[in-house]
Amino acid sequence: MKILDTAPKSAAKTTKNIARSFYAVALGAMAIFSSCQKEGNQATPVLSGADVTTAATNPSTGQTVSFNCDSTYGTVTLDASGVYNVANFFQGIQGTTGNPPHIAHSTYYYSLADNDGGCDGYDLIFSGTANADISVPAGYTLQYTTTAFASITSSTTGTSVTTFGYNRILMAPPTGATTLNTAHPGWYNYDVVNHIVYPIAEWGVEVSLIVTTSANVKYKVQLQDLYSNGTPNATVQANNFPFFKFRYKRLN
Repeated sequence: MKILDTAPKSAAKTTKNIARSFYAVALGAMAIFSSCQKEGNQATPVLSGADVTTAATNPSTGQTVSFNCDSTYGTVTLDASGVYNVANFFQGIQGTTGNPPHIAHSTYYYSLADNDGGCDGYDLIFSGTANADISVPAGYTLQYTTTAFASITSSTTGTSVTTFGYNRILMAPPTGATTLNTAHPGWYNYDVVNHIVYPIAEWGVEVSLIVTTSANVKYKVQLQDLYSNGTPNATVQANNFPFFKFRYKRLN
């Protein structure tokens, strides 16, 4: 993996600014965070000197490997059922000093076709506050479904969305089972008082995305967390984010 010495100024942000943005947008608008075949007409994302000839990351069954794309950290594991499990997906600068010791790019890109960061085409875009809004390139369709992840097939249909982010705004940590907000469905709840994200997948709610590329290749994707190792490092204003955990599988 190639490690960059600097990140573009337009792509860098501090945790202090992220937390402030979380709070301001949530109070002001309640809308925070608001293919084996690649697409030949996609624009290459700006990854601060990314090598667009980076090889795909292709783990064998049961194998965990690191990403190859420039300024991209984390791992992907292929399980026996053909599902790719991504852990600690991060794009930016990793460090050993500072609070926090990392600077995240303002937008992340991921290639479901390459199983890697989007250095050579991409299928998922992580943007917005804490990069927690998930969207897809032009020409794609994005749907969500409450069908259990294991049961989603190429014939499963969902509800179309342009981005998929927050589900509910909370004034405290959740105390019981959560539900999908039909008025504003998303993949996590946000405690605006303590500034902690609670992915609804961790509270027993099955919600997944169906991504259809412009070449009609379909994937199912489930977002699971945005803290490193899936655990916030504090109960108030945790700063070990955005390090995404998610899983996906090609459907056709």
